[in-house]
Parts: sequence; C-alpha cells; structure tokens
Amino acid sequence: MPIDLRASCAADPKPWTVLAAAAGSAAHIELRRYELPTPNEMWELDDAPILSIVMPRAEGTRGEIMFDMGKRQRHRVGRLMLRPAGIAMHSRGDGGILDILTCRFDPLRFAAATGLAEWDSGQLGRCAAITSTAILTLAERLRQEVLAPGFGAAVVIDALIDLLMVDLGRIFQGAPERYEGQGGLAPWQLGRIDERLRSSDGEWPTTEELAGLCGISRSHLSRSFAATTGTALSDHAALIRLERAQDMIRAGVMPMNRIAQALGFATASAFSAAFRRSTGLTPRQYRQAFH
Repeated sequence: MPIDLRASCAADPKPWTVLAAAAGSAAHIELRRYELPTPNEMWELDDAPILSIVMPRAEGTRGEIMFDMGKRQRHRVGRLMLRPAGIAMHSRGDGGILDILTCRFDPLRFAAATGLAEWDSGQLGRCAAITSTAILTLAERLRQEVLAPGFGAAVVIDALIDLLMVDLGRIFQGAPERYEGQGGLAPWQLGRIDERLRSSDGEWPTTEELAGLCGISRSHLSRSFAATTGTALSDHAALIRLERAQDMIRAGVMPMNRIAQALGFATASAFSAAFRRSTGLTPRQYRQAFH
C-alpha cells in the first residue's frame, strides 16, 4: 500500500530518519535515511520546492515518478530531482535503504533566485531527472558541511544554497521546449540508451553505437536527444558515467584500476583526473568520505 505524505501530521511516522540537518537563510537541509519496502510507492506534497539528491549506493537505484498535474505522465527518476511547490508527486521504486540529501527551499527566495513560479508538463518531466554535474558537486559539498561543519559553515551553506538555486534557474530558464512528435525520441529509445550506458563494461558506448540501438543516424540521435530531454547526449552520458563511478567507489569492493577499466578509461590516472574535475575530489578521497 502506498505511503501517503500529502496530508501527514506531526504525529504520523515518516519513512526516514534524519542523519544530519542544517538551516540556511533560504533552505532547510536534511540528510535522510529512508528504509522503504521493496517495491515501494509514495504520494508526497509540500508547499515549498524540494531538491532531492540520492546518494550513490552499490546496487544503484531504479524508479519512476508522476506529477499530479497536466498529462500525468510517468518519468524515469534520476539522482537529482526537483519537486515544485504545491504539486503532488507519486513515486514508485525498488525501495531498500536510501540516503537522500533534501533541500527544502523558502518558496519566495526560490522564486526570486530562479524566476520559476509556473510549471508546464515539459518542465515537470525534466524535474524528474536533472542532469547536472555542477549540482551534483554542490550537493556533495553541502553534504560534507552538514555532516561535519567547519569554520564559517553557516556562510558556506548559504553560499551553496544560493548557487543551487541559480543553477536550477539556469537549467530550466535556458532549456529548449519539447515538441511532441517533432523529432523527439520515444521512451523505448531513451530506455535503450540508459540501459547501455549503465551496463557497459570496458569500451564506453559511442554515439554511433547508441544511434544503432535506437535505429536512427548519429546526427539524428544528437538532435533528437537534446530536443526530447533538454540536455546534450554527451552531458547525459558523462553524468551517468560519474554516477556509476560514485556507486562503484562507494561500494568499496573494486580496485580503482578495475573501475577505470569498467568505465572505459585508458588508465587509472585518466579516470582519477576526470573524476576530480567533476567532483573536486580524487576517487580515493571520495571513498574515504563514505567510509
């Protein structure tokens, strides 16, 4: 039976435990540990926008969400998800133990910083799986400040929250509109791309290979992917590569050279340099942060 958090009161049990929390001037941040049934369903509604960042886990995560507005389409959920204020959301996932960093923004500060107040079905679809290495990096820094506040933590947290809001505004204000039936990719094509990127072991998939899986040309794939998702295919592939790297590093089982090989890097040093450019941490520093 789905967990319904749309009209919960303070006495109702929540399906999470707060591991750490911090309050900024424009948002309240919590690192939550969810212990959910497998599979799980949940209805959620809040009067403030909430950005959720799923911390990587060894087995990965799978799920889909539907916003209770407009076409009510189901969307694949990603590591980064934004739930706009006042819009109910139904989620279905594989459950288990999940650590999720949540940023509950002050609605007025969020609207002023992002310019986002009204949402259409195309924007809501993009809320389900935001692809941004910049936001992932900010979220990781925010997690560290919440868990182990250092000197000037309050100033750092406020600055990170402001940057998160600005980046969200840039992502959604600058996103191209999606036009159904005009060169967009079908759900099965998007699914094949993600499945191939998430299951590769050795050679990293090329655009030509992904186009072949979708039955279209390379140039058509690049144009259609951007038109459908508002994100370049290369950026999407890079984000999945980073997610997989984080998952494997956090698991603490595979040596770094094997992770590099699995993700298609020529050497462990090339993998380390790419990981540091994306996160600001070396793979070993990242592993130490989780252990």
